[in-house]
Amino acid sequence: MKRLKAECEMVLELLEACNEKIKVDPNNIEVMRLRSVLLLVANSFDEAIKDLDRIISTMPNDETAYYLRSDCHLNIGEYDLAKQDYLRALKIQFKEDTELVKGYTEQVILNAKMENEEEKKDIMKILDYEKKRALLTFIPQLED
Repeated sequence: MKRLKAECEMVLELLEACNEKIKVDPNNIEVMRLRSVLLLVANSFDEAIKDLDRIISTMPNDETAYYLRSDCHLNIGEYDLAKQDYLRALKIQFKEDTELVKGYTEQVILNAKMENEEEKKDIMKILDYEKKRALLTFIPQLED
């Protein structure tokens, strides 16, 4: 319980530091990326989506931003948007795999719908991994 409390306090402190830094430098993408991860961890999904939207508009090939935004959409029940961002992330991640990329044109992605609970669970597993990977990029001491 002590560790959980310490981690929560650290997340809040880091969020406050990010907010202060962004006030001074509102275009700092790296700080915004860290803040979006922290907001996601703090279940502030709408705020995280705003940061991720800005990151994606600046860096449209940022697969991590799409994975994180997909996780946010999933958590607020926007399953089709979650799947679309998930597919965009896959398309970017596997751009060298021409067969996979060919199958995921933007039109296919825009029309993608979450098919069933099984698919949702599979996507959730990958998004959970990506969220942890993104968080550990910034805060490696959380790793067990």
